[in-house]
Amino acid sequence: MLSRGFRGSQPRPPHIHSCKAWLLPIRAASTQPSTPADALYIVGPSGQKWEPVIGLEVHAQLNSQTKLFSSALSSSSASPNTNVSTIDAAFPGTLPRLNGACVRLGVTTALALSSTVQLRSSFDRKHYFYGDLPQGYQITQLFEPIARGGQLAIGKMDGLPYAKTVEIQQIQIEQDSGKSVQGLTEGQTLVDLNRAGVGVLEIITEPDLRSSTETVTFLKKLQRLLWYINVSASEMDEGAWRCDVNVSVRPAGGPLGARTEIKHLVKFTSIKSAIEHEIDRQIEVLESGKQVAQETRGYDVHRGTTFKLRSKEESQDYRYMPEPDLPQILLSQTYIDDVAKSLPEPLDTRRNRLMAEYSLTHYQVEVLMDEPDAVEYFEQVAHRRSGKKAANWVIGELFGWLKMRNLRLRESPVEPHRLGTLLDLVESGSLSGLRAKDALHMMVDGDARDPTAIATEKGWVQNNDQNELEQLCDDLIAQHPDIADRVRGGKDRLIKFFVGEVMKQTKGKSNPVIVAGIFRDKLLSSK
Repeated sequence: MLSRGFRGSQPRPPHIHSCKAWLLPIRAASTQPSTPADALYIVGPSGQKWEPVIGLEVHAQLNSQTKLFSSALSSSSASPNTNVSTIDAAFPGTLPRLNGACVRLGVTTALALSSTVQLRSSFDRKHYFYGDLPQGYQITQLFEPIARGGQLAIGKMDGLPYAKTVEIQQIQIEQDSGKSVQGLTEGQTLVDLNRAGVGVLEIITEPDLRSSTETVTFLKKLQRLLWYINVSASEMDEGAWRCDVNVSVRPAGGPLGARTEIKHLVKFTSIKSAIEHEIDRQIEVLESGKQVAQETRGYDVHRGTTFKLRSKEESQDYRYMPEPDLPQILLSQTYIDDVAKSLPEPLDTRRNRLMAEYSLTHYQVEVLMDEPDAVEYFEQVAHRRSGKKAANWVIGELFGWLKMRNLRLRESPVEPHRLGTLLDLVESGSLSGLRAKDALHMMVDGDARDPTAIATEKGWVQNNDQNELEQLCDDLIAQHPDIADRVRGGKDRLIKFFVGEVMKQTKGKSNPVIVAGIFRDKLLSSK
């Protein structure tokens, strides 16, 4: 049972430099309601109204060829411990060297989220001990991150029935840890350091989210954005994209409650289920007269419940200190402007433009934008052609054939200009839709010829000579006067009989639409 109330705005951190040219202007959070009529409340068993408060820490591996501080490859899918340098393994005497490509990706993300890029940022050491962290500390950014502030708007186009803006607290660059592997050797935990030192972007939101639905909607859009701007592949199943969720509940209009952090969630279904269970658990604790413990929790996928891992650490527990082996990152306005010029068309702008310019459905736009390079491919096919028909062929036909062969669009042997030529043949009536699909099938299977050459060689080119077709129609009407009279009498469905006869006599080389039109003109135009 849900009811609604208001949410106040969150305080913003001080900014050094702002660059918001990439996104269209967005209203400030304080002037935009968080839900249709305010924030969602959950009514507990006692009748008390509770408001969930949710903040996120999103970790996305960066699309860089090499690691953040070493020349080892960033790929973590290779054989265990093959992409590991002496720096990644924390050999004594080795020093980190910053990968500039990772900095550029961080700035790219900041601009895409309308964040404030910091002209000066630096790295810090976060100390903790774990088997897959050879250094005994993680190099991250706490005191001077690469960017502060920012926002991401979600709404109806994203599957949420109302508009909402989620504020970003800060964006920081850090190194990933290795991976602990259990179950391969009985009684032992093995360590794979391929992932150790891979560049990661951590995006921390303000506690602006109020439900599991809002959270998943936001995360899906953020994941798509990072993929769209080529910052992160966001492969959730491979652990390249992870999320920590901070959850608390408070009485409607009351102060923030104690929060718990649910660690290392990698699937949207798990994130949604974990949040919902944790909200229910905290309400139950509070309504029983107890206090919610501030702690770190895990999520049991099989039971759909959260469980305690440890008491929640504070900053002092990690003994943060400035990283002495790395200089500060100093950025110029020229550098930031150069990164801004390389950004693609804004995500929401492109989505709205495709729908308006080509009359595409929301579904068609989502499919195109979910496939790398698909929008560019589609727009080449649709140039001076019907956008709807081009989308139907790209999405409904080409994507289908490619999927059957486990190919992505980037691997397609069918160039946009050849698919466009195929559409022209169908539009002109020179090729039936059925034969065009056969031709596309051949092209996907490697036939590199022009569609016209394929259709000609196969004998699929249709006869559209108006005089020849009219003479053939006249002959058939004369041969079947009784059926012709029944058509004139209102049985216009019998036109299909005449069309079928024409197709037989021309061996399928006539356009049935044109033929049907001729019969209608001859038999029904005088009615």
